[in-house]
Order: sequence, then C-alpha cells, then structure tokens
Amino acid sequence: MRRTELDRYLREYLRLDAFDDDALNGLQVEGGDEVRKAAFAVSACQEAFERAAGAEADALVVHHGLLWKGRGAEPVVGALAARLRALLVPQLSLFAYHLPLDAHAEFGNNAVAARALGLEALAPFGDYHGMKLGWKGAFPGPRARSEVVAALEGYYGHRAMLVPGGPEAVRTVGLVSGGAAKEAVQAAREGLDLYVTGESAEPVTYLCRELGLNFAALGHYATERAGVKALAGHVAGALGIETLFVELENEA
Repeated sequence: MRRTELDRYLREYLRLDAFDDDALNGLQVEGGDEVRKAAFAVSACQEAFERAAGAEADALVVHHGLLWKGRGAEPVVGALAARLRALLVPQLSLFAYHLPLDAHAEFGNNAVAARALGLEALAPFGDYHGMKLGWKGAFPGPRARSEVVAALEGYYGHRAMLVPGGPEAVRTVGLVSGGAAKEAVQAAREGLDLYVTGESAEPVTYLCRELGLNFAALGHYATERAGVKALAGHVAGALGIETLFVELENEA
C-alpha cells in the first residue's frame, strides 16, 4: 500500500487528534512511497532502524519516536546524524504513536496487558491532560499479591520493583505503562488494590505505604511492548502487509 494510505489509516484508527501529547505522532520521517513490509519496535534508535532495513522493511512503526514538541532545533550531527542516515539511506519511513498507543481499547499497551492478566470489567483509567491512558479491572476473585506479582513478571519478562503497601489479597488493578509513577495517587483515590506501571519514583514508596496501595514497576520498555506487538498483528491482518517486531534489549 502507499505510505500516505498507511499514515491516514493509523492516524484515524489510533485517534491521534484526540490527544494532547508531547510526541509528534504520525509520520515523522518520510521514506519511499510504497510500503510492502512494516517493522514495529518500542523505541526509535539506530539499531532498530538498521534491523528494520536489514529485514527489507519499508516502514518502521514505534511507540517512542525521534521528534517531540518543545525540544527545539538541534544540529544534525553525531548520534542524530547516524540515526537519520539509517532511515534516509534505505528510504525507511518512520511512524510514531505515543499516548494513542497507550490508551487504545483494543491494541493499547494497557488494555492488551489487562486482558492477558485475566482482569475483567475493564474501564479506562489514569487521567492525563483530559484523556485516560490506562485501564483498570478486577480479577473474578481475590488473588494473593505474590501470585499476581509472579504473573506480572512472567507476562512482561521483567522483574517487578514492588512496594507492598496495600492488601495481601488483590482483586482490583490499574495499569498505566511507561513512566507513570505519579498516577499511583489516582489508583489510591479509586480504591484499587494494586497499581502497575513501568518506572518507579522515589516519593512513590512513601506515598503507597501511606495510602495503602500496592505498587509494581515492571520496566518502561517491558510494559510498552504489548501494544506495539498487538498493533503489528492488526496491521498485518487489516491491511494485508507483512509485519515483524524488532526486539531490542532494554532493562529500563
């Protein structure tokens, strides 16, 4: 399909215009006109570009792009120049979808994880600039905190940084992937038993103990693989183009 068609489809499907985002969502770097094969990755970096080009992809779709609002112009030298060469020489188009891919009800990082973990009665959760980026739900019955943490570690493939500030029996859970430690306050206000995100923050330990909330951080990268993988599968089925996921080692 044409690059412009893929751009339009993802812009509408992920509802880009609904989000007040620091990311420049959508097509960030223009490559060739045709897209026969699309690679997907969590973050834009030189290794992802080189591996996508090596797999003969025509486009790369990521969650964390190269371009963000408010960062100003910078010289195209050093690492940035190398990254751009890795895109421009093989004419690889770069698409990035930040908050829209956190929030999406079918293929977002949080909805996909919530369903995989067995949560039911899912509802949007975690307000950010007027949009709810995460999802919350409940297990059919209470589960031991240690059992839930083990399930999280198995699903994300990452060790949990746990603050056991809440009940040992967990039923209600809220998820906001990535760097959303401060949303723990919203989880506590809504009476959830456990809040799951990617990164922790120093004040969160004290807050969760004081608010009676269990908190688990499973890694920024690890918590944002699910939606990218799910979107790759959707694009392959809905648009009929070949896709692949580029896995990059990142413990953060």
